[in-house]
Amino acid sequence: MKQMDRQLLILNRLRAERPLRAIDLAEECECSVRTIYRDIDALSAAGIPVAAMPGEGYRLVDGFHLPPIAFSAEEAAQLMRGAELARDLGTAEQEDARRSATAKLEAALPESTFSELARLRERVRAEPWPRRLPSKWLGVLLEATLSDRVVRLRYHSFRGDEVTERDVEPHHLSYYAVDWHVRGYCRLREEGRDFRLARIQHAELLDERFERRAQLMESPGEVAEPRDPPIEVRVWFADSMLPWVREELPYGFVEEEPAEGGAVFLVESHDQRRLLPWILRWGAAARVVSPPEIASAIRAESEAMLRSYAGA
Repeated sequence: MKQMDRQLLILNRLRAERPLRAIDLAEECECSVRTIYRDIDALSAAGIPVAAMPGEGYRLVDGFHLPPIAFSAEEAAQLMRGAELARDLGTAEQEDARRSATAKLEAALPESTFSELARLRERVRAEPWPRRLPSKWLGVLLEATLSDRVVRLRYHSFRGDEVTERDVEPHHLSYYAVDWHVRGYCRLREEGRDFRLARIQHAELLDERFERRAQLMESPGEVAEPRDPPIEVRVWFADSMLPWVREELPYGFVEEEPAEGGAVFLVESHDQRRLLPWILRWGAAARVVSPPEIASAIRAESEAMLRSYAGA
């Protein structure tokens, strides 16, 4: 990040009128803490009264206020694109908040910036489609996560292909892999787990509150369900199919290797139920090279499909 951009970012962070730690600013600006010290000194020399509070961080001197923020057209366009991508992503209340925030941003822009924003949005767009509709349990999980309340789930586990009822202490709600996920402590398994909302059959908010667990707060992403070591699967694809295969790589894809008449794709798979449909979709243009058990599974599935169409 350039020096001027970095100092403007620090200046805008100081508007919040709460302490800012140098180490946090350095992480956000992707620079050293020493560089942040120099930037703070430069802002002070320019007449910005920045107070350093031992053990807390930096903040503006009481009584000093910066002029109102003015968005550039590109800054406003980036915020609008983010709002467009978030459309229909959350609850009805969140969608109302998104529309309201968008309207407020547009109303705050001067006419010249608004006109430039309209031009940018017309030519560079962010479309939210396709995506999965939010789970009807999203509101319950959102309230449970924000209020530190235990939630009782009836959950269909993909790994075990079983439905279980369990009480969960939800620590985080995250959107990835085209769905919302709740991450927290599962009292049934007595460890951190990740629950995909599309697999939740029922969610009940309980009155019981829980204390957040430090290990889940520090590393919210490291709570996935334990899995067996992956197996390496090599699949050959014909030249004619390669452009399409590259557009829709499976989870666990490692690399593409050149091969006669096409290329071999190396995939590390934890669950063949996810991998087999991906291989079968390409028809005769795909062939499993290894391991033999995956090739046998493809053969068995293909023969079963032939039998189901025997009378067609």
